[in-house]
Amino acid sequence: MQSREYFLRVCFTLCLIHKCWAFAFHPLQLPTSVRGVRASACNSAIRHASTTNGISHSLRANEGSFTSSIVKRKQASLVQTQASSSAASDGSSRSMLPAGWQPGDTPMGGCVSNLIKNIVGSGVLCLAGGVAAFSDQRQTLVLALGIAFTFAAIAGYCFAMIGKVCEMTGAKSYTEGWAKTVGESTAWIPNLIVVFKTWSACLIYSMIIGDLFSDLAITAGVSQVAGVAVNRNSILLVAHLFGLLPLCLLRSFTFLSYASFLGIGGLLFTAFFMILRLVEGSYAPGGVFFNQLVATGGKNVVVSSFDVMGTKLIKSLILISMLTNSYLCHYNAPKFLRELKDATRKRFDTLTYSSFFGAFLMNAIYMVAGFLTFGGMSYGLILNNYATSDLLATISRGAIGSSILLGYALTFDGFRTSILEFMKVKEPTQKLKDVIACVFIASVCAGSMVLSFSPPLDI
Repeated sequence: MQSREYFLRVCFTLCLIHKCWAFAFHPLQLPTSVRGVRASACNSAIRHASTTNGISHSLRANEGSFTSSIVKRKQASLVQTQASSSAASDGSSRSMLPAGWQPGDTPMGGCVSNLIKNIVGSGVLCLAGGVAAFSDQRQTLVLALGIAFTFAAIAGYCFAMIGKVCEMTGAKSYTEGWAKTVGESTAWIPNLIVVFKTWSACLIYSMIIGDLFSDLAITAGVSQVAGVAVNRNSILLVAHLFGLLPLCLLRSFTFLSYASFLGIGGLLFTAFFMILRLVEGSYAPGGVFFNQLVATGGKNVVVSSFDVMGTKLIKSLILISMLTNSYLCHYNAPKFLRELKDATRKRFDTLTYSSFFGAFLMNAIYMVAGFLTFGGMSYGLILNNYATSDLLATISRGAIGSSILLGYALTFDGFRTSILEFMKVKEPTQKLKDVIACVFIASVCAGSMVLSFSPPLDI
């Protein structure tokens, strides 16, 4: 329990740093022409003050000429300011792509779909458990949804800001954007955070794989294979050695790109079935699956719980730590800017805010449907709450588990790229890549055996 609490708090701290650094770019939004007008105005004021002190008698003698000069200066300043404002307004229709970038050809709809898939992952299955960690009262969902929307808005703003930084500095990557704005000496910070984020994402995926396939083995009635007990740890060991490690050792991950479509399909199907079970009351007292769970676990089994524990706001930090991870895809902002067709500032902002709002809606559906079904008994992986005899839950476990297995290597590729950049290795050998893959799989497998979503989150 202490190891899970420590892990979540580390995630919370690093992800807050990851989100907040983009606010340092805010002064860069000021157009160069506007900064020039302000500097010119300040210089004019200084020159005017020094001139006035030195030749006040001449000014009195030539009051008419001086007044005419002031009028002309004001008119010139007004014209320059209007031109600057016009240039700033035209920026919304001017391409954001820095010099040397090839224009993208992906339409807005395709980019929005891809970005939502990039934002929303299997982490949405944990959000109901995050609410249950600090409350079992239904009205708490209002607060939880407010927090989720706030983080979506902040994350969307930061994503848009990174795109603008690329426009203004010519940066072609997340780390380069930091180096050109904050400084070269600290450019390792965002790189290290991306390394941690991708590693922790794969750790969560491994934990989900262990829980999902354990339930599938129970549903299939498989308890032993070749004399070896089939349990969570043995499933994790086999999955990492014979499934995930060979995938991570592949020379190219191009053919795995379709896995994102399977993933979003599995998430949409799972959302549908969760809403269906909530509406029909299958897990409410007297429901079909409620009775099955009670019959299996005995009369003391608690399927759902409401208004028993109350609300402990300090534990809402668990939900907050989850939500800081739910919208993290900022290192891909340059990629989406490069791929967007007609990448003007207005279109990039439309892509950003519509995608993050769509991700918020997906998170809200999982959070609300899961919590209203099980309340304070919602597990850290909500699918663990559903009966192994529930056919729709079984299909969801299989779809999401398979999509994670196929998409796992893509997340690992992001980890490997970031760790090599952190090590400043520009042309790594294949042997080095393989060593990184083996160490990575060993560490993630060990971590997933220690941590589990099965019990409700608590501290």
